[in-house]
Amino acid sequence: MDMSGGRRSRTVSFYFVVFGLALLAAGLGVMLVVTLRGAREIPDNVTQRLLLRLAWLSLLLLSLTLILLLWSVIRHVRYRLQWDAPVRRSEYVNAWELAGKRFQLPDDDEEEEEDDYEPDRGE
Repeated sequence: MDMSGGRRSRTVSFYFVVFGLALLAAGLGVMLVVTLRGAREIPDNVTQRLLLRLAWLSLLLLSLTLILLLWSVIRHVRYRLQWDAPVRRSEYVNAWELAGKRFQLPDDDEEEEEDDYEPDRGE
């Protein structure tokens, strides 16, 4: 089995990204629940506001993580659907023939033209 192909490494890296984002989302969800419970039980108003700000921050990071997770799954599914689509081949172009038409060597019978360049005479 050939493991040097790009398809397998792309799939493996996708699973690592999804696993990492899911783990991050779970950790942020736990952090959100813990800070909200702590804010509800603490009578101190300053500490309660601090915990609520921390809960808002964890909610923001959780939503960003879920958006990234959704984006990576959609991108992976779109890539997999394109992978199985039939390949449309481009038409054959003979690059050597085109290069030969663009550049022609001078014939041996023709005399080379002299350049209009005259060197400085050190005046």
